[in-house]
Amino acid sequence: MNRKCPRTLDKPLLLFGLEGEDVALLALVGGVGSILFGPIIPGTCAIVGWIVLMQFKKDKPSGYLLHWLYAQGIDFPGLIPPIKKVERYGIYGTTPYVKKFAVC
Repeated sequence: MNRKCPRTLDKPLLLFGLEGEDVALLALVGGVGSILFGPIIPGTCAIVGWIVLMQFKKDKPSGYLLHWLYAQGIDFPGLIPPIKKVERYGIYGTTPYVKKFAVC
């Protein structure tokens, strides 16, 4: 009694060839742009953005765009600051990014 098991159990969900956060980013830009400028220009920009993202992410692992943006120095909430913004990491740092914990 052998059952066929697919080889891609952990295959990511792709919509139109892009990951969910990429599609959400394009939808957000297109939606806000269509409110501000009308539907033609943002729709064209969303289609061009889709093509550019497809070419940029070709043969790259999932989540590559977020890792690339982090490596370029863009700060995301919940993550430590990128290395381009701080000189060194440490427990007792003097940078404004290090939060002090108060014991009550």
